[in-house]
Formats: sequence, structure tokens, C-alpha cells
Amino acid sequence: MPRTRQDIWKIKDDTLKWYARAVAVMHKRAVTDPTSWRYQGAIHGYDPAQDPFAKHGEKLPSPSEQNTYWSRCQHGSWFFLPWHRGYLHYFEQIVLKAIKDLKGPSDWALPYWNYSDPSNPKARCLPPAFYDPKFPDGGPNPLLVKERAEGANEGKPLGTPLSADITVCLKKLGFINSSGGAGSNFGGGRTSFSHRGGVPGALELTPHGSMHDAVGGDDGWMESFETAALDPIFWCHHSNIDRLWEVWRHRDPRHTNPTLAAWLSSIDFDFHDATGKAVTLKVNQVLDTTSPLLDYVYQDVSDPLPAAHRLAEREAAPMEIERIPEMVGATDNKEISLGAQPNSIEFTVKPPSGPAAQARHAIRAAPPEVHLNLENVTAEGRPIHSYVVYVNLPEGANASNYPQLVAGLLPKFGIVEASRESKEHAGDGMNYSFDITHIVSTLQASKSWNPERLRVTFVPHVPESKRTVTPNTKPVKVGRISLYYA
Repeated sequence: MPRTRQDIWKIKDDTLKWYARAVAVMHKRAVTDPTSWRYQGAIHGYDPAQDPFAKHGEKLPSPSEQNTYWSRCQHGSWFFLPWHRGYLHYFEQIVLKAIKDLKGPSDWALPYWNYSDPSNPKARCLPPAFYDPKFPDGGPNPLLVKERAEGANEGKPLGTPLSADITVCLKKLGFINSSGGAGSNFGGGRTSFSHRGGVPGALELTPHGSMHDAVGGDDGWMESFETAALDPIFWCHHSNIDRLWEVWRHRDPRHTNPTLAAWLSSIDFDFHDATGKAVTLKVNQVLDTTSPLLDYVYQDVSDPLPAAHRLAEREAAPMEIERIPEMVGATDNKEISLGAQPNSIEFTVKPPSGPAAQARHAIRAAPPEVHLNLENVTAEGRPIHSYVVYVNLPEGANASNYPQLVAGLLPKFGIVEASRESKEHAGDGMNYSFDITHIVSTLQASKSWNPERLRVTFVPHVPESKRTVTPNTKPVKVGRISLYYA
């Protein structure tokens, strides 16, 4: 039988104690050992200047080995989900072997952190096992990391309800992002190797990136590619992201994975197995979690959305209609700087005259989809803010009174990394796309939609547990804001 990955808040056995014991074992291994804690963390990202465990003069893997196995995480890409599934699999196998060597259970599986569970008032809190100063076996707790957000290690709720929102991503019908500005879908945009940059899918945006922010705070380990996987909660967070992929697939028969060879078999992912042996994976090897290779299921993959959301999705337009996007408005070429205060930008919108207008006629005057794009979002360094993005928020209004105007959350996770030039990326930042069709419909119903002008407001997203103002907050810059009809 496949092993069961359990909800971290519903565990009734010693799963977390065995996890801690294995983490302690992995910490004792040299960084050159592929089964060590630091090596596994470096697979996600590595920068010697950010390595909290670095020692002067220590031996690291050769440059060739680092180029093959380190800093390989896929973000802003349709490979985001399958790459991380493979990453979790081999990490889980390494932990399991350590547990077996300690005479622990042979069916141990990596738990998941369901921070979106509406039935659990502590869902966005870390379980005590991750912040108790003492480990039950005695000595320091291997699951405790001090470099986390305010309140994290006090059992306080992290982020805000918006940080853990799964409504948008689970309602997406397609896996691959639409091209040319027509919005994000569930799994990300078509790319080749993509360690930084790109347009993330809805799941990668929220709750993935937003919960990285929630745990990492201003400059904690979970806030950076290069240190995120050094925090033991990272693996339980990504176990939940992996679970949400299964939830999405099961909740509607139209929710299907891509069938293109470019996704299924064009790229090899390089890892090491539990013995330290080099292995490679392709996407088509990780699509079935119950396969002999992966051998796991989740405790719960039932549909968490209310019936109203399920009904709305079933009544959506047929998938065979291909909508071609058309840009109908954008800000000028002047960079927009976002800081510690709300910032609003307005720009002119013109009626569609090309593909969007033709598409509307072809599908019997059906209302257009409307997509808000944020292009070339960059930041030179941390700490920075994340932002709640509003559409047509009235000037001077209290933003919290207008949840119906929220386009989405702009997480800060990944922005700094995507702003650095590398051999794969130009360092031109992240790109985000929000479907705001429902906001336009709401404004039209109240006769407050102006089809000729759009106002976009960025409001700093402040976690509930944050008690102090961060000094020296650096700006986040947006290259352009654009509006598309499709």
C-alpha cells in the first residue's frame, strides 16, 4: 500500500518526532554529502554569502557538481509543480532511510501543512513541534528555526487569510498559462529551464509564494530561494502545494495535466537518491503519486471549495473557445516604485478593436475576459513588502472595506532572485497576471465601471502577527501595468 502523507495538524503518531530525528542526522553530514541537510537545501538555491552554516575554508562540491545539482528549483514555469514533486520525493526517501536506520517506521511519509483549512482556527500557525525550544529526546529542537516571521515561533497566525487563499487557483480550468497576456492558469507558463523569472501559475502565486512570505517575514530563511529549504517547515509547505495539485486534478474532470512532449519528456531533472546515487527524472515519471516510484497518497484530497464555487465553474464557457488577448491599455514607460504607503496608478483604456472584439462577436457577444498584468517587477534587495492589488479602489477609501475589488496578492517571494542577471535570465524581474473579469462585472452591476480609465492601487500586505515597522524597507518597482481583453 502507498504511504500516507498526513495533515500536520491531525497527526496522532510520532511522525514529527521521527522527522526531527532524521533532520538532526542530516545536519551532521558534510555539505559534500548529497544526503546532507545543507546539500538538499542547496538544490533549491545556493549562495555562499547567504549560507548560515558556511565555515571558512570548508570543502564544497566541485563547480561542475554544483552546476548540475544546486540552484535548480523551477519557478515561474510549467515545470514548477513536477520539479518540486521530484525534489520532495528524493528528500522524503533520504529522510525515510535515516528513520529506518534509527529503527523507526518503514512507512514514514512527509506530512503536509494545510494552512487553508477553514475548520482549523490554528491552520496558519506553526505546530508546536516546529518552535518548541527543546526536542522530546533532549537537546535543541532540530525543527526550530529562529529566522522566521514575527510571531511564527510563538504559535501566532502567519500572514493573513489572503495569504492562504486557494479559491482562485483551484477554480482555474487550465494548467498552462494563456499566452500573450490572457492570464495565469493553474500550473504556470510554458518555459524551458526556469530557475528565476517567468509568469507563475495561480498556485505558485498564492498560496505558494504568499505562504513563503508569511513564514519568512522580512528576511527569514523561507523568504529566499537560497535558504528556504533549510527551514524544516519548507518541506511540509511544499507537500501541501503538491497535495493541492492532486486536489485540483480531482475536483473537476476538465482539470487535466498537459499532454505536450515539451512538458512530459523534454527536460531531465537531476537529483540524488537515498543512497547518494545520481538519478534523473522526467515529468512523465511523477504524474501518478501511487506509482511504484513515488508510492504515496494524501490523507485528504477532497474539494475544499463551497458548492457555489463548484457551480460557477461548471457553468463556465466551453474550453474549446480559444480567446486571443488584446492589450487595451497600459501605463507609460516610467517605472512605478512601491514602498511602505499605498500607491495608485491610473491609465487610459481603449475599446478593443482587434482579436478581442472579433472574439466577442464570434461567441455571441459574451462578455470579455479581463486580465491585469504587472510586468518586470523587480527589487534590488530585502526587506521589501508584498502588496494587495486593488482595481478601482475609491480615492482615500479604507481598502479593507472593499474586498470585492481585490485583484490578488503580489507576493515578494522570488522577486529579488528574478532581478539578478544569470546565464538563464536577464534579471528583468517577475511578471504577474490577474483575472479581474469578476471585478469588472461587479463594477458594471453597480454602474461604477469606467471602460475608458483604470485605477490600480497597491496596498502593503501586513501580516496579522507583525508588531513592528521594518526599517530601511527597499522599493519594489513595476516596469509596466497593462490591461488585456480576451
